[in-house]
Formats: sequence, structure tokens, C-alpha cells
Amino acid sequence: MKKHSMPEMKEGGVNVTPLIDIVMCLIIFFMLMTKVGVSRGVDKDIRLPETIMGGKLEDMGNALTLNIHQMNQPDGYPAMTAGGANGEVRDVRGGELVRLLSDFKKVHGAATKVVIRGDQDLLYKQLSKVLVALHEAKISDTAYETKLAGSTPAAPVADATPAPAP
Repeated sequence: MKKHSMPEMKEGGVNVTPLIDIVMCLIIFFMLMTKVGVSRGVDKDIRLPETIMGGKLEDMGNALTLNIHQMNQPDGYPAMTAGGANGEVRDVRGGELVRLLSDFKKVHGAATKVVIRGDQDLLYKQLSKVLVALHEAKISDTAYETKLAGSTPAAPVADATPAPAP
């Protein structure tokens, strides 16, 4: 009697190692490019005030940057531009500031943050209009961007409190 043997099975298939290498390279490329390509809508013409206190904000997601210039508009508000994580910068008229902030909060919810970049010559009476608009929009998570004394502009500095008197 003749034994029937099973035909030999050849383990074949597609070698996916090069495909995995390419995908990993693409993932690394896109991770690097998204980090490099993120702009907060910062206005480079603003001269930031100096500070010796504060800390670096790590999470800038869901943040709106308000660039506040020292110039006064006819409605009493300072000249402002707003920029977000998409890098788009647009002029903001004082009367529409509360609407802009409210809409931004609706989109981002409780995680909404506002970074205020005020010119070092900005008067408090001009800044107060922006602070009132933040209050009316029910946004309390704010930070003030400054630069460290004697250095180049720093990252946004969280609400700094003055040092206690000796």
C-alpha cells in the first residue's frame, strides 16, 4: 500500500516589515510637523512687560490669545487681535469681544483658556474693558504673557501674584 503524504505547506505571505517602517516614519514626520506648525496667533509687534515671577503654561490647547495694543479705538476699547491654535489672527472690535469669547467658550467648554498679551504701555482702564468682557463671557481661566526680566519673550505666564512685602 502506498502512503499518501500531504503536500508540503510552504509558509508564504507578504513581508510587511518595509510597510511598518514607512508607516512609522510617516507617524514621526506628522508628529514633528504638527508641533512645528502650531501657531497661537501671536502679534510680534507687542512689547511685553517684564516680570520676575510666574510659570510656563504647558497645555496651550483650547487657548485663545488676545493681543492687546495700547492704541485706543473710538469705542474706548484698546486695539485687539485674537488668535487661536489654528494660527488665524483677526482684528476684534470692542463691541464684539463678548460675543467672540462666548462663542469660543461654547466650542471649547470648561477647558477654555484665554492668554492676554498686553503691550507694556497699556493703561489699566483699557485692559479693564477686556477683563469685564471675560467676566461677562464667564471665562475665568486666564493667563498674562510676559517676558522674564532681562530676557527674550517667555512662554505665557500664569496669573502671577505679587511677592509679599518683607
